[in-house]
Amino acid sequence: MIAAVLSLSIMQTQIVRSNALEPLVTLLSQSQDTSFQLDVLRGISQALKGRSEADMPEGWGSLESKLGKSSNGEVRVLVRSLSLTFGSEAALDALRTVLKDQGAPASERVNALNALVQTNDPQLPGALLKLIADPAVRSETIRHLARFNQTETPPALLKVYRELTGTEKQKALSVLASRAPYAAHLISGVESGLIPKKDLSASLVRELRNLKKDDINTQLESLWGTFRESSADKKSEIEKFKRIYYAGGSSPGDAAKGRAVFARACQQCHTLFGVGGKVGPDITGSDRQNLDYLLQNIVDPNAVIPNDYRTSEIETADGRVITGVIQERTGNSLKIITATETVLVAHDQIESNLQSELSMMPEGLLAPFKDQEIRDLLYYLRQSAQAPLLGSKENVDLFFNGKDLIGWNGEESVWRVENGEIVGETKTGLKRNEFLKSDMVLKDFRLTFQVKLIPNSENSGIQFRSQPAEHGEVQGYQADAGQGWWGKLYEELGRALLWDQPGDRHIREEAWNTYEILAVDHYIQTAINGNKCVDLKDSDGALQGIVALQAHSGGPMEVRFRKFKLEIDPEPELKTSNH
Repeated sequence: MIAAVLSLSIMQTQIVRSNALEPLVTLLSQSQDTSFQLDVLRGISQALKGRSEADMPEGWGSLESKLGKSSNGEVRVLVRSLSLTFGSEAALDALRTVLKDQGAPASERVNALNALVQTNDPQLPGALLKLIADPAVRSETIRHLARFNQTETPPALLKVYRELTGTEKQKALSVLASRAPYAAHLISGVESGLIPKKDLSASLVRELRNLKKDDINTQLESLWGTFRESSADKKSEIEKFKRIYYAGGSSPGDAAKGRAVFARACQQCHTLFGVGGKVGPDITGSDRQNLDYLLQNIVDPNAVIPNDYRTSEIETADGRVITGVIQERTGNSLKIITATETVLVAHDQIESNLQSELSMMPEGLLAPFKDQEIRDLLYYLRQSAQAPLLGSKENVDLFFNGKDLIGWNGEESVWRVENGEIVGETKTGLKRNEFLKSDMVLKDFRLTFQVKLIPNSENSGIQFRSQPAEHGEVQGYQADAGQGWWGKLYEELGRALLWDQPGDRHIREEAWNTYEILAVDHYIQTAINGNKCVDLKDSDGALQGIVALQAHSGGPMEVRFRKFKLEIDPEPELKTSNH
């Protein structure tokens, strides 16, 4: 309340004179109450919001020294921010020191960097060039380099390019595409092989073309491929889909449902967040938050076609026509990736090979979908991190591929895939529970699987209709496994034991046991080796959520899961015959 009143009062003075703040500086100097200090500082900060500089009020220097040592972190941050606004050299020097200190936490160094950028620190351009070599702050450093026209920037970025992460590479390329002199270095980097051609996104190509340099455009034509502007009808279609998207309001879609649409329509060709096919470009690092960019590429996929993704139509001697992307050429054959498979064709079996000016991605991709499905897909594509996958009859095969942990998240030192089995193992025991979490969200389902726990005295289980919680935990139903716990139902981080009758008599110790979980509406049933265990109607329970495998805290153990079978919207009865 004090902060709001102070903010209004200060703003009403329009802060034209430094003495408007002097009474508040005096109050702060006299007060030892941290809550009061926070309120006053918040009020001043709110009133000065948006201003890069203001006259320093009388007495601020000594107050800065005093409150800069406060035990309260927010007080220190607010004082530093205001000191920068007041042009305090002491604050600038302190931030420069933090930024250079490789022993300081990365978050503090990044905050110092961003603060120095906002205050237009004259020493910053030179400092950025040195910080490119520092992985702890490199990502933010690269982002800010675009602000400054320095001839040293392109060589410095190219020198470390191969060391950069995917996100850092995207930022570096964007910097290099931001100025015509920089772009020449970018093109040279691609021609020399230092920058792989696959790193050039359609968005980046447009950035380069927007420089309106004929020599750059000519080189891009050779390096990248065909480019054309969308025709008027395509632009009209893009506008139509934008209207559909924005008709959904402030939260137009459901990311989990959108991922399900992506799995149906796009995933066989495109990789996003490490999941998907290789026919088209990996779109994880592309400019997906830009709705115009997304729709341009979906509605008019032939506007920009990288040479490496142009469609080839290959007719074989026996009359087969293969439409796909040529991935590899050898002396004996071609390797072609189609939307469904990888094909190897011997040269002497090829009757004709015609490279098209069209993309593998078809036009009219959004035509079959309802408006809400379009909103869900676009909403998912604009996310900065992977979303859960809503389980459906069409995508149950994505639950576990039997080869690796794509679609699952957990501690790599505990979880692995071995011989088609998910293995959770600890040689020394665990101090806290470790969970391997599936990306897939399930509503009504039947899940059968086999589980082996060694030794049986340890504990495991499988979460379902659950939600990720803090510190890697998972909240929700758990079908338990372990001595004295087999067949029980527990609600992790919730109501605890929901079904207390053990099913130990049904299990084979330290051997494979078949577990069945059936969840339909509010009814939960489980069975072990064909014997019913849980039979519960739980009106207060969650109706959807993820699956997660548990390795319980305790001593050394190994738990294995295999032969998963997932049914969506099943018949509401257990399959109680022996498996």
